[in-house]
Amino acid sequence: MSHTQTGSPILSVAGVTGGYGSGADILHGIDLTVGRHEIVGIVGPNGAGKSTALKAIFGLVQVRGGAIRFDDRDIAGWAPNRIVRCGIGYVPQVDNVFREMTVEENLEMGAFLRRSGVEAALQRIYTLFPDLVEKRRKPAGSLSGGQRQMVAFGRALMLDPQLLLLDEPTAGLSPRYCEQIFQIVRDVRAAGVAVLLVEQHAKQALSFCDRAYVLASGRNRAEGTGQGLLADREIAQMFLGG
Repeated sequence: MSHTQTGSPILSVAGVTGGYGSGADILHGIDLTVGRHEIVGIVGPNGAGKSTALKAIFGLVQVRGGAIRFDDRDIAGWAPNRIVRCGIGYVPQVDNVFREMTVEENLEMGAFLRRSGVEAALQRIYTLFPDLVEKRRKPAGSLSGGQRQMVAFGRALMLDPQLLLLDEPTAGLSPRYCEQIFQIVRDVRAAGVAVLLVEQHAKQALSFCDRAYVLASGRNRAEGTGQGLLADREIAQMFLGG
């Protein structure tokens, strides 16, 4: 079942330009929205600015123009720790777990802002990721790539975000784990969290995203439902590898 956006979006990015430090802009006026219970994808060729778009939303790159509104507050230029507090979780593509710490310690790190309810939050994560229960005392670095990704997801979910930003969650994973990660993304949405994800496996991502944006050279090139973009032969040939 596809969830289309209803009511005002939880995230609205309008005309955002920006890049790293004093370097040239990588984003050239991008626009996107995410509804409250949507899975929205960002796809496109390498170097399109997809990961930079997520980092701009999360305060990790310089936003030099445009607006980023989350839950009706303009968060452009906010520091990441303030953005986390207002309800956005972010899972980077690489180095997203503390390898020497146990699985449970990693998850507890995600709860650093919680005053209470850490145990209940842990139980929710273990319910969502049953694979992690028997690994809870093992160092995160000893887990498979797919399981490490679950730890990273879980840590970001410990603060009950309303929106989860995922940067290439299936990078380097086996096809079996890719499908498992996509199922987890659906489960996260079913738990009431909106998801915005960047994905190299464009065709697989479009097959389960409610809507998606195609970026190229830091600009919007197309947008539509996941299924609609998949069915567009011209889009597929130009931006999705045929």
